[in-house]
Amino acid sequence: MLIQAGYSVLIVCYPASGHNHSNHKGIKLVEINRPKKWIRNGRALIGSILDVYTKKWASYIHQFIEDNKIDILHVHDLYMALAAIQAAGKSGVPIIVDLHENYPAAIRTYNWANKLPHKILVRPQQWRSLEERIFRQIDGLIVLSEYYKNQLMQRYPFLNESQFVVYPNLPSIKEFEQYPILDDLIDTSGRFTLLYFGAIAERRGIFTVLEALPRLVAKIPEILVLLIGPVDKADQTRFKNYLHNPELQGHIIHYRWKDIRYLPSYITKSDVCLSPIIKNEQHESGVANKIFQYMLFEKPLLVSNCVPQEEIVNKYQCGLSFESQSTGDLIEKTLILYNNRNLRQTIGKNGRTAVLEKYNVEEYSKYYIEQYQIIYNSMRK
Repeated sequence: MLIQAGYSVLIVCYPASGHNHSNHKGIKLVEINRPKKWIRNGRALIGSILDVYTKKWASYIHQFIEDNKIDILHVHDLYMALAAIQAAGKSGVPIIVDLHENYPAAIRTYNWANKLPHKILVRPQQWRSLEERIFRQIDGLIVLSEYYKNQLMQRYPFLNESQFVVYPNLPSIKEFEQYPILDDLIDTSGRFTLLYFGAIAERRGIFTVLEALPRLVAKIPEILVLLIGPVDKADQTRFKNYLHNPELQGHIIHYRWKDIRYLPSYITKSDVCLSPIIKNEQHESGVANKIFQYMLFEKPLLVSNCVPQEEIVNKYQCGLSFESQSTGDLIEKTLILYNNRNLRQTIGKNGRTAVLEKYNVEEYSKYYIEQYQIIYNSMRK
């Protein structure tokens, strides 16, 4: 979007998949080659007295600014912001931080951050104070939802609305509608199919669905839960126990990975699409991109009551929400959808209309560029 608006975009980053590139879709890449172990362990030190990661990245970014005459730094996620602040200090280059998540909340849920030795080094409880320190030194913020923007403004009164761009995880209609619908990809005829697409982990609420499944099977013998995504290492044993449960045989299909071009086909083959994520601060920072992808292909949603996704469902009447981690409520809402085909069709159409009219890259880009330019212009004064 920035390129189309006339910006020249350069990225300083780690190499993608071990391959060196100098240009990607009109974006100049400046790649920093470091060992994976250094990346993983270095991030654990951010904000500590041993923080060599930030110091090293500050050096890289400063050189990047000098070599390429950078006018603005667009920094991806909170953990890179300290390095950007140090790098930009001498040059006065303004900084926008693009928050992909509520990092202080998210890091408390990461398995790697809560195990020794990282647990001692990371100190998840320190990230809230680091967040405030960062926000006092930057010029703009990009967040995933109005709800999260309002939370941050309430927590940090020194922030003001003009510093924010709200940009949800949106699909490109042009991209997704070019993918063909493949009828022979999977046979779900005669089944009532619930689809979940994404990482499979306890925090994603998948085990709420699987715990409810035996009772759902008793009420809906033809039910099928279709899961597409990798399983978190910490949850693999528990997940396998469900897969091998004789009571659930024939009612779960799991694919570890499928290319995104097949997603429209799997959505089309399903009856209801799921986002059962556990209600917490991190999950309430935005709406997962799968929500809008499901909606684009006219499927009713069944989501947990995390505020941003529940707001979408209620505002556009495109699905039902259930109380997070409540198998009873999930079962009740599933049965409502199962027993009312007309309701599924109506709310599915409502969802598609909302995406076509508002929640897509093509439509949102106008707002994004306008707000981005407002922040940029205010920083130059």
